Amino acid sequence: MLLQSTLTSLRKLPLTCFEADSRKVLPGSIFVCSQGLNHDSHHFVDEAVARGAIGLIATRPVDTRLPCFVMPGHAMSISLISHYYQNPQRQLFNIGVTGTNGKTTVAYSLHKILNQTSPSAYTGTLGCEFDGHQGELINTTPDAITLLNLMKRMVDKGVTHHVMEVSSHALDQDRVSCMDYDITIFTNLGEDHIDYHGSRDDYLQAKLRLADRLKPDGFAIINLDDPMAMAIMDRCQQKSRILTYSTQNPEASLYADPVSASCQGAEFQLHYQGSAYKVSTPLPFQFNVENSLAILAPLLATGQEPEQAINYLKYLSPVPGRCEVISLGNGATAIVDYAHNHDALSGLIRHVRQHTNGHVLTVIGVTGDRLMDAEVIGRCCSQLSDHSFFTTDNPMGLEPDTILASMCRQAISNKITIEANRERAIALALSRFSQQKHSNDVLLVCGKGPETWQYTSIDKLQSEPYAGDKAVIETYARAGGLLL
Repeated sequence: MLLQSTLTSLRKLPLTCFEADSRKVLPGSIFVCSQGLNHDSHHFVDEAVARGAIGLIATRPVDTRLPCFVMPGHAMSISLISHYYQNPQRQLFNIGVTGTNGKTTVAYSLHKILNQTSPSAYTGTLGCEFDGHQGELINTTPDAITLLNLMKRMVDKGVTHHVMEVSSHALDQDRVSCMDYDITIFTNLGEDHIDYHGSRDDYLQAKLRLADRLKPDGFAIINLDDPMAMAIMDRCQQKSRILTYSTQNPEASLYADPVSASCQGAEFQLHYQGSAYKVSTPLPFQFNVENSLAILAPLLATGQEPEQAINYLKYLSPVPGRCEVISLGNGATAIVDYAHNHDALSGLIRHVRQHTNGHVLTVIGVTGDRLMDAEVIGRCCSQLSDHSFFTTDNPMGLEPDTILASMCRQAISNKITIEANRERAIALALSRFSQQKHSNDVLLVCGKGPETWQYTSIDKLQSEPYAGDKAVIETYARAGGLLL
């Protein structure tokens, strides 16, 4: 009764969208208040009103002249917004991708392929993209209210498929509580965000919650090479169909063997339903063979012919900031990649080692919310690279010197250079190429991917502009006569 009467009242207002952050309220917005353990947005009602809010949804009475709809809890507020929008998430074919590494490559590539035949949307680390719209997101997985706003726009634009990255934070904080997925993809479950989750097991348990959001007739796509594969399968098999993929286990639904990978791409033979197919992809290195299988699996699960799905993979464009290769004039190579945790960094450097006999240089920073990881990342990069350049990467309120000191604590001191200014760190690394003229050298610039900002404070709405790793490489390589 409360829901229906509130919906009737809401529909009488000329509202444009719902907003959970008072700083983002625009004229016509309904400001949605909530109270958590450390934050109570009811205190920011005056700011929302000043910015043009025309009404409030709250979980307790608020002294205001605006219409205020009091819900018994924030979950009920989310349900109210979903019903107001006529449940846009149920009008989309939703694919959720989670994993410690690879989820952006898989989700964004899958979106690009689907969009060739069906209007598709993507939400994730690279922002939100659909029907010509491209917008940045504060988090990899937006809060439920932002998601509902976006999905309403998607439906209005005729979008039918929605591919989204689902982070461990989002699963732990119930940001996707309004979602039921037609397909879930688990790329791998390593170790990440321990600062937030407290332990590896808590992190893994958060990731596994994606299985609970899968529709009963949906597909769970699981990397059989991941040590957590059996736990994921146990969580999924009671309610869904399962497709597995592997580069090691021939019992997988999709099995790749043999595999040939390099800095420029990969080729492999796909074994699927008793037949073998030759596959080529511009995605470089062995780990992207796993990602390629994760991209193919949902296409095959939804009835795509293998030959057609494989053909799409052949012409994939590089995902921004994910193993983006820049060939330099002296034969060296620069690679921009988002790798920022121990698993991704060690895997990337080891794969590069397999494909070059030159020097491997790494530019790397650690974000302010990952200070606990700084020592192991510093040690890893200094051990596996010929030389590493430690720099900044979204300090988020911490002094860069504090982060850099932690990175150096276990690092090999004669194999590192410290330069807090990221642009200068990249320039220093490139100068080694121009001086030494090693034609097989590889420079890895890691951590930020395509980001063109630095979060110096903990408030992600207040960022400082940054040219971006790829642009900085091209600028200094051109100045040094290294750009082809």
